[in-house]
Amino acid sequence: DAAEPPPTMADTPPSGVFAAELDFATGHPAALSDAELVDAVVGYEKLAAWAAARQAAVLAEFAARPADHPSVPAGEVRQWAADEIALATTVSRGSAHARLARAVRLDAVLRPTRDLLETGGLDGSRARLICDRVEHLDDDLAAAVQERVLARAPGQTWAQLDAALRRAILAVDTDGAAARHRSAKQARRVDVFPGEDGMATLWARMPAPDAAASFEWLTRLARGMGATDPRTLDQRRTDLLVAAVTGKLVLRDPNTDPAEMTAALPVTPGKPLITVIVPYSTLTGADDEPCELAGYGPIPAHLARDIATDSVWRRLLVDPASGALLDYGRTVYRPPAGLADFVRGRDVTCRTPGCRRAAATCELDHVTPWSTGGPTDEANLCTACTTHHHMKEHPGWQVVLHHDRRVEWITPTGHRYWTQPHDYRE
Repeated sequence: DAAEPPPTMADTPPSGVFAAELDFATGHPAALSDAELVDAVVGYEKLAAWAAARQAAVLAEFAARPADHPSVPAGEVRQWAADEIALATTVSRGSAHARLARAVRLDAVLRPTRDLLETGGLDGSRARLICDRVEHLDDDLAAAVQERVLARAPGQTWAQLDAALRRAILAVDTDGAAARHRSAKQARRVDVFPGEDGMATLWARMPAPDAAASFEWLTRLARGMGATDPRTLDQRRTDLLVAAVTGKLVLRDPNTDPAEMTAALPVTPGKPLITVIVPYSTLTGADDEPCELAGYGPIPAHLARDIATDSVWRRLLVDPASGALLDYGRTVYRPPAGLADFVRGRDVTCRTPGCRRAAATCELDHVTPWSTGGPTDEANLCTACTTHHHMKEHPGWQVVLHHDRRVEWITPTGHRYWTQPHDYRE
């Protein structure tokens, strides 16, 4: 048998010894190959996670110990631990308090999360995310959420883990999730924040389906302006939003005289504006399984049923073994272009690792370019947002759509990453 290759800087378990080895190996970055530089980045990421886990253990011990100052009664727990840590680490008291609270929970019910952090399987930001998302849950519910998400967490981005956590919380705490949504909905508002260079941010807090529908409708309008418009899609969306809320934009019936029409028309008029994946049992009220708003993540069952009352629904045939889409039903009021709908239904989001842009606002990309003989069929198409569609065209990047519809991305340094078709079992 061939000997196993030696471990790289990316797959060596983090430790104090490894820190010294990594420091020595990267003393002269210019002498490293591109692949070695990427491996070194991963190595330092794991080392930082290891250090964060060790720091959390120390913080938990500090928070749990009774004060040892002579002016404090014996046995009394430190009341000002956060203030001391804040001073020592030059952060606000609130930040120090939050850090201590996370450390205490990572030392108890969330200990499996800390163990994974210590091995480099999670970085500090994702471990903090787990702590923050279950902060309002009791220990039993927090443990149940942790058990649901932790196995997949090492292979997920922050956004993907966030969606998984929200989905798990909805699944284990249905009543609490519904109550929290009703409370949060009461806080919907629009605000404006000043920026630099004469710019500002118009900010709106609203229910997730409304936000997703608004963004996709702006995208349709922006694309409807035509390829000759010199503005980017982001610029068009912004200008359209301003025109709409200031009363300058008026949409007209596309069947009227073109001379009387505004230049901004949606590229695909009519519903659906958003894509919500709902199990049939949830749609009928038999259960309250979490549902999925494409490009956003999990939403409560009651919110999905509210959307269903004024929506067009499509039947999706799914392989129960793999969760992959097999057939896109055509029993709809306005049958869409079958191929485009099938690919978007199969992918649900942009097929670049870590990207959650909804397929409805993505482009259909020929994996093998049309100009070099690539066919326009399901086996050669995948959804890609504009940014990642352009990235794919840059020298050194390769994309492969496999027979099982996994998409493989090969970076210029030779590292490989995969995305799967959407698993409708989730």
